[in-house]
Amino acid sequence: MEVQEISSVRLEGVYASLPAKAVDNAFSLREIYSDKAESIVKATGIEKRRIADEGVQPLDLCVSAAEALFSRLAPEDKKADFLNSFGAVIFVSFTERLKMPAASCRAQSRLSLPSDVLTLDLSLACSGWCSALSVASRIAAGTGKRVLLLDGDVQSPRVRKGDKATTPVLADGGTACVIAPQFSGETKPWEFSFLSVGDKGESLSLSEGGYIEMDGFGVYKFVATDVVSFLQKFIASVSPFDVFVPHQANVYMIRQLAKTLGVEEKLKVSADSIGNISSASIPATIALLSPQERERDITILSSGFGGGLSASAALFVLDRNAVTGVCEYGSRE
Repeated sequence: MEVQEISSVRLEGVYASLPAKAVDNAFSLREIYSDKAESIVKATGIEKRRIADEGVQPLDLCVSAAEALFSRLAPEDKKADFLNSFGAVIFVSFTERLKMPAASCRAQSRLSLPSDVLTLDLSLACSGWCSALSVASRIAAGTGKRVLLLDGDVQSPRVRKGDKATTPVLADGGTACVIAPQFSGETKPWEFSFLSVGDKGESLSLSEGGYIEMDGFGVYKFVATDVVSFLQKFIASVSPFDVFVPHQANVYMIRQLAKTLGVEEKLKVSADSIGNISSASIPATIALLSPQERERDITILSSGFGGGLSASAALFVLDRNAVTGVCEYGSRE
């Protein structure tokens, strides 16, 4: 296993923008499962799913998160200098409806970022955030400029009505993170590893204009075998960590994963209250950490796994001064 190290960067902030509409899973699943709806909720551990209003796109949620984060990172009188300090915008999504112009280009305009920033769109689904964090940190370290990492998906319109594999778990959300160069002081290197098993990719797919197709057993088998082995090797190769934040596929799956890895007490869960929002579930879970969990610098192990089939792992520090938070978008009804 190759573990890549990137130094002299820090995570300045992580924000999530979640649809205001929180669907009660037990109630909504009655149409599909009848009196077995409660048992499905118990099996997945997902009690509520955040669902975006009709017409809302991933970029809308991500821009909302970025605006909230920017307002906390830079006072109004220093806003211009702050915006001019960015060197790149990376956008991660597999459900953004408009493919061109690129969403990262549209984000640059909507957020009034400099016209000379690098703009880059990535479509990796579940493993996307950790992979994009690697790219973002390299750009920040190499250019000495901030990088805006946006990650979000609106999956609800891509769920086939009545589909028993996707309906109970998939949800919507957007996130924004700012990765900055660290010019002074000692910083702990960030560490990354990646895994691709493309010959099994049919287990989780989305065709143009179609619906998300998921072979639940195929994905579970991938996680229970390939991902477990991948993460065991990664954990054995890197520094100790305080918190484990995996992609929130469903609560049952990630609890089993954490137990197998021997890190159950370090696991952080958000899927129970927001659902599976694809790769954005990792930064959303970080954004939802309690103030008590943020009283000191913490080293986070995160891992995304699924679409590809692929997996990624990242070990990084979230210091106590980093800005985190959550805002809501749209209507509650």
